[in-house]
Amino acid sequence: MERGWGCGMTQTAMAIPMVLLIYCSLPVAFAFSRTISTQRCHYESRSLRPASLDDGADHRAGQQLKTRRHAIQRIVAVGAFAPLFVPTTAATAVMTDETASFASAFTDSTYRQNSPPPASLASSQGGITAPPLSDEIAFAIGKSDLQNMRGGLGLELGEASFRTNFRVVVRSVAPNSLAESLGIRPGWVVVSVNGADGERTNASGVAIYFNRAVEAALAARDGSAEAVLTLTFRDPAKFRSELESFPIDGGEGGGTGATAATRVAPAGDITQRDGNGSPKPGAYVSEQSDQVVTVSQLIPPKLCRRRATTDDLLEISYLGQVLETGAIFDGSAVKINGEAIPGRGNDISVFFVLGKQPFGQFPPGWDVGLEGMCVGERRRLIIPPVLAYGSTGVPRRGIPPNASLQYDVTLVSLNGLATPQ
Repeated sequence: MERGWGCGMTQTAMAIPMVLLIYCSLPVAFAFSRTISTQRCHYESRSLRPASLDDGADHRAGQQLKTRRHAIQRIVAVGAFAPLFVPTTAATAVMTDETASFASAFTDSTYRQNSPPPASLASSQGGITAPPLSDEIAFAIGKSDLQNMRGGLGLELGEASFRTNFRVVVRSVAPNSLAESLGIRPGWVVVSVNGADGERTNASGVAIYFNRAVEAALAARDGSAEAVLTLTFRDPAKFRSELESFPIDGGEGGGTGATAATRVAPAGDITQRDGNGSPKPGAYVSEQSDQVVTVSQLIPPKLCRRRATTDDLLEISYLGQVLETGAIFDGSAVKINGEAIPGRGNDISVFFVLGKQPFGQFPPGWDVGLEGMCVGERRRLIIPPVLAYGSTGVPRRGIPPNASLQYDVTLVSLNGLATPQ
């Protein structure tokens, strides 16, 4: 959520009015200079006056006017460029969360920031181990099963692509096939084949990986690790199902520890390349680590019969921090240097439509992590760089390149109702 945050006045900012004043005075100085020139010409054009009278005085007056005009021009020129040489200092701003000062502990407890301090939970970008992915399913197929396989594994694969990214999905599973006996289902995404990344290739590439892995397993010694074929899939519905099954606490319980995680982008080369493998014009070679979204329940709802889903109007209270540093960069009730942000009117919550927000208005990770949320529930979202500010970051707001973001979010109301549904 890019906003123009206010900062303290610096010497550079103080020099701006000086520049404007000087440039606004240019027309006046120019007009004054023209008047002097006109007067000089008037002195020189008085042909009716005898040349013998006060010629020396006229000459001296003309020289004085010329000198005065040149002096004014020098002052204006030097003054116009003087601000460029004024020493500058970096503007700094301290952002603080002020939610507690706006809410009553008795009547508005939902609005309060009741979450614990930032945890050491991050994706691998920050060098901290991410939690296990909850939506990936792995199958180990032994050599004997591969030898008895008739007509292949029994999977029909399809492709889904966006720009340079590919996803290979299972379109159908043949009846009475090995895939059906394993429990593989249509709609699953192929993640890897014996460790080979299936999310950076197409269906033909996955088929090649599979054929090579089968040949290697059949040629390996019985009982060895090489005699096993490992297939990993992702079930997109499983992550959403876990979010919708976060527990409900009817008493005064704390955080439940319920967590769900999913990978939104794989590790590896993300360079835009031509068909021959060379980088496209203007592209540069770049890599990325695994991009994992993690959602944890901090405070369970007291009661919940209706959970948030796509098209619902959500009112939330939130606090955004840089995961690696703990610095606050955004929030529904933050202040900068003790001053409220202009245009917010001291609001401590924001409204948005789940799954239908305009591009760039709110973090896209909210659509992923707030699915299935209940009124009064509080969650912690760990958003990877690919769904945050990427390799550029936002330095002026304290977000470095490739930073993971942490959002602590409370659902205040659902479709205008702040009571549990």
